[in-house]
Amino acid sequence: MACYILTDNTRDRRYFKRVLVDPYFYETPSAIIHALGRLKKGQVVILDSSIRGFESAGLQTAQLIRQHDPDAQLIMISDNATMAARCFEAQIGLLDFIIKKELSPSFFDRLLRAIAKANLNLRRIFELRPIPIRLPDGATTRVFDLTRIVYFTTDSGSHHLFVHETNHLTRIRANLRDLESVHSNLYRVHASYVINIAFLHTYQPHDHALTMVTGHRIPVSRNYSVALRKALRWPSPYRGLPQPIY
Repeated sequence: MACYILTDNTRDRRYFKRVLVDPYFYETPSAIIHALGRLKKGQVVILDSSIRGFESAGLQTAQLIRQHDPDAQLIMISDNATMAARCFEAQIGLLDFIIKKELSPSFFDRLLRAIAKANLNLRRIFELRPIPIRLPDGATTRVFDLTRIVYFTTDSGSHHLFVHETNHLTRIRANLRDLESVHSNLYRVHASYVINIAFLHTYQPHDHALTMVTGHRIPVSRNYSVALRKALRWPSPYRGLPQPIY
């Protein structure tokens, strides 16, 4: 996963590039804040406490980031050990405060462990957070949690649908054609089925079928197979449930 790094130290950037998989560097607080403002919330951010001689620049940047993103995983690095107390007293929810120690192997070991923990925290956040969606139900609408919906199917001979949730079945008055516009994770795969692609386990194109993580096997018609294949090549940005395997 990408890491967004605030540092104006050329040497540090050179070492980070060798160790980190996907680093993005910014030399000023305004630059990194602007960049994060264009991304979805919940990013891994590494901040050098001192920027251009201002010892509290990293702390002040962390405070601004925290105001706008409660899910951001903030890691502070510093040459000054006395900054640790100031950072934790500020109650900005730092994941870790790491002394550089000339960028020793122990520093990078701790940094990589902090990044791994940050990514784990983000996965847990997204897994536990509901995603409310509003579905039509006749002349009114009803709110459901997308993270619990596996698929929809028609109620044969009626103008109703069944909403198949992980542990519940609900009947609503609606049409399948109206569902895809509700959320990008809802895909029509058959005249009688719409799936939540986040619950897709395997797709068997030769059998014209797919299997959900719940074990349900659902037919896939040729009319909708092209869109499904495209979706699997370009995964949905939605996070929080098992990703497609094919």
